[in-house]
Amino acid sequence: MEKKIIVCVIFLSMILIGLASAQSQTPKSQLFKPSSLVSRPSGFLDSLLDPSKFSMSHSYSLSFFHAGKQTMNQGLYLNTINYQFSDPLRMQVRIGFLHQPFGDMGMSQTTGSRVFVQRALLQYRPSDKMSISIDYRVLPSSLFYSPYYYSIR
Repeated sequence: MEKKIIVCVIFLSMILIGLASAQSQTPKSQLFKPSSLVSRPSGFLDSLLDPSKFSMSHSYSLSFFHAGKQTMNQGLYLNTINYQFSDPLRMQVRIGFLHQPFGDMGMSQTTGSRVFVQRALLQYRPSDKMSISIDYRVLPSSLFYSPYYYSIR
């Protein structure tokens, strides 16, 4: 019984000494500062790479077609990136990924998987009644995805 009391007293004293020494130490300076890894650009790059002028959206569409004994499926992922350089000048880029998510299901005309730039737009709009645009658009040809089926806005 005395051994148990002595062991408990020694154990408690070690815990108390450890807590007391932990309280008396001064905090060490951080060796690693995450904020030092990310720095904001300054000058011209600061205004050009402003994240508040950047936006991105995503969409995914899936189409199925069945006629007789033949079936086709097609998926289209679109990533739209917008950047407002200044009040009258903006840019938009749409990157697409066209694929058959369930594989070739017997159709002789397959589209295969491919990445493409669907739209690249640079628009200067100094007023509501005036706009100058350079617009590049590509619509991949396939059974479902044609200019008559899909509308670009």
